[in-house]
Amino acid sequence: MLRACYCWASIVFFTIIFGIPATILSFIAPDKVLKYFVRPWSNLILRVCNIKVQLEGLENVPKGPCLIMFNHQSYFDIFAFAATLPFDWRAVMKKELALVPFFGWVAKATGHYFVSRDSSIRSFHEIDNVAKRIRLGHPVLIAPEGTRSIDGKLLSFKRGGFVLAMRAEVPVAPMVILGGKDVMPKGSMRIKPGNMKIKLLPAIDVKSLSSGKLGRDELLSLVKEALEKALVEGKRSEVAL
Repeated sequence: MLRACYCWASIVFFTIIFGIPATILSFIAPDKVLKYFVRPWSNLILRVCNIKVQLEGLENVPKGPCLIMFNHQSYFDIFAFAATLPFDWRAVMKKELALVPFFGWVAKATGHYFVSRDSSIRSFHEIDNVAKRIRLGHPVLIAPEGTRSIDGKLLSFKRGGFVLAMRAEVPVAPMVILGGKDVMPKGSMRIKPGNMKIKLLPAIDVKSLSSGKLGRDELLSLVKEALEKALVEGKRSEVAL
């Protein structure tokens, strides 16, 4: 209990310390915020909580605009990829997060994307606007489950991200995150020390798929299959250790 209080106090402290200058910088030089504030903030939180993150498969990230779709088990997934991914990225988040002090303010000012709780995008006009921004910008991270999994198994995928990928016509790279549920599972406030692993998988060329809903469903199946396979392999590795 004392350890959890220490970790949470540290998270709040570092969020305020980094959040104030990050909020100011986000309006002056938004492209500098990730490097100088978000990445160090995440690294410090992981260090204080005694969580180590291993990154693999960086060579699978396409050059230029793309979507990176990841499984979601824990709040610490965010700290893990924010600390370790060495390139500039943006993320698709729930609209409620835009209201979180410092975190939401910085995310909104630096060009992250916000969608409704069910991960839907309300109109084709909105889809086209977001797709256009993605084609011209940074890699975009999205959790197709829309929320965290309790047991680590993949939940049903929301279709919004796949519609967006087909409209944007950019490659989609699945990214598996292992260990999050052991560090801090959904529904718990306890933070355990441990190891996490992020593995980027080979990208999928959406232009090679069918058009329309058929292509969207093909993409959903391919991403789900890749993530499920990587999760199974991750469990086997843990058993082997």
